[in-house]
Amino acid sequence: MDEDDENHAQDALSGRPIADGGLVRQQAVVLLVDLVESVRLMREHEAETVRRWTSFVHTVTTQILRRHHGVLVKSLGDGLMVRFETVSDAVAAAAEMHRALAAQNATIPEDRRFHLRAGINSAIAWTDGVDIYGTGVNLAARLATLAGPGETIASASVHEQLAAGLASLAEPGETIGSASARDELTHGVDAICEDMGECVLKHFDKPVRAYRVGPAGPYPSLAARRDYGTPMEPTIAIIPFNARRDTHEHFDVGNLIADSVIWRLSKTPNLKVISRLSTNVFRGRVNDVAEVSAYLGATYILSGGYVVDAGEVMVTAELSAARTNRVVWTDRIRGTVADLLQPDSELAQRIASAAHLAVFDAEVEHVLTQPLPTLESYSLLLGSIRLMHCSGKDEFLQTRKILDELINRHSRIAAPRAWLANWFILRVTRGWSEDRKREATEALNATHAALDRDPSDALALATEGFVHCHLLKDLDAARERCDQAVEANPSHALGWLYRGTVDAFNGRGQAAVEATRRALQLSPLDPQRYYFESLGATAELSAHNYQEAERLARSSLSLNRMHPSTWRVLTIALVLQDRIDEARAALAGMRRLEPALTVQRYIARIPNAQLETGRQWARCLEIAGLPTMG
Repeated sequence: MDEDDENHAQDALSGRPIADGGLVRQQAVVLLVDLVESVRLMREHEAETVRRWTSFVHTVTTQILRRHHGVLVKSLGDGLMVRFETVSDAVAAAAEMHRALAAQNATIPEDRRFHLRAGINSAIAWTDGVDIYGTGVNLAARLATLAGPGETIASASVHEQLAAGLASLAEPGETIGSASARDELTHGVDAICEDMGECVLKHFDKPVRAYRVGPAGPYPSLAARRDYGTPMEPTIAIIPFNARRDTHEHFDVGNLIADSVIWRLSKTPNLKVISRLSTNVFRGRVNDVAEVSAYLGATYILSGGYVVDAGEVMVTAELSAARTNRVVWTDRIRGTVADLLQPDSELAQRIASAAHLAVFDAEVEHVLTQPLPTLESYSLLLGSIRLMHCSGKDEFLQTRKILDELINRHSRIAAPRAWLANWFILRVTRGWSEDRKREATEALNATHAALDRDPSDALALATEGFVHCHLLKDLDAARERCDQAVEANPSHALGWLYRGTVDAFNGRGQAAVEATRRALQLSPLDPQRYYFESLGATAELSAHNYQEAERLARSSLSLNRMHPSTWRVLTIALVLQDRIDEARAALAGMRRLEPALTVQRYIARIPNAQLETGRQWARCLEIAGLPTMG
């Protein structure tokens, strides 16, 4: 280190010089800034992005930090870590960085604009004269994940220190800080510091109090205080549909539509439905979704209108999300009044099914566009269920983070851990396992932890049964756990589905069919219907109902073509019908998803390899053209 560097380090520490690389603990104000969407910008405009970012870093280090007495600790490729003596200097520097990029963005296309998000914390940290370390530094990085583009989030300690530095925050985006940062603000400045409440941050045992400093950015991530005790089911209110024509004789059709949809949605898992006795008053008055939601406590509002003509009814339905006051699904559906009077009304079924799926899809979108700590618990649950089933490999692996977040928030609830075990099962069955033995252990640890919290939880029992089936290949223990699941809750669809699949592997064809058909009846609107149909096809296969197995497999593939086992079931069903050319085409679909699969690897994977069902299915795949070894 030369003399200038040593002086630089001493300035950064504002304490005694460091000798022999020793570490000391000192109070430090840490600012961490991160370039939003840096990966996309590099991928689409690499040369320009590198040039503009290096130019910006040069401006920061030669001008902004000098003006505000900051010292660059390290460049993070697409971010910067800076140390300051005072919080006011850190906030002022962050604000100037936001303003500098906002000025540049005025002449740049929207898809190429640079936005920073920043986190500030004031805490005791370790330093060696060059770098700084410790939980306080990590907290600044985690706070930055709460910030939207153009925002800074600070800890409570930062909030209390700001004072005069906040006066310059007229134009920037946001700065978010923790409660410890907030404690250093002088009285009278709080008006421009918004309390975001306690936020759950990864690897922090307790929620952290955070503050947005300055006005919100253009796309804020934090809307207000968040209650992490929120339930893990969203609530939907179905408002009686409104007649588009003032015809008294058809007035009750709107109530009939709502009643039929309520009856169907009330049977679905992971969704709470408000009684029509509470929603009836809002018929024809759904002008402000947020207002209706405030009265009813609903997170989604389903409403619409209809026209009746000669016994036919044209329904326009729309589902709105209360958090955004935005329509997330709408459709026009034609049916008959007579159909609405039937218990199995096709019109009501279509509306209920589409609305239920739209709720899951809306939560997936929310999960993919917002930082995890800002999400409601039901968003995490529904998003993880949907993503782990219908995503590609990258998003599937990211789902693990969502489930970990949910587990951290609800440590005493069994369901998140049961879904984590399901995640391990799907990772193996989709051919993405890296260490099957280790993942079997982790899955079993998850189900054991779930059952420790609730020994009678049907989801945890059924999942543990599937762990024994797919990962441990113990079909007897698997059936025992699935039996316990349906005894604990005879209406648990997943319990019956898994029980039927275990029976299918065991060659108990008729029992397998009865169980999986019951599962489909218990969850007719399940957003993962493809999964139910795929496992149902396996059950039909074991009962030698090859045409029905083919029908269910093709129906499942129409909903999700990314599930390899469905292609395998279809291939086997076609071979057993002597339709070899079609079987080869189906096998090609499977091999696009699992190109490395061979008969040998298939046999090593399946739980019934030593039984006649497993040997027959392996022969069918070989007949269709699956390589024996490789």
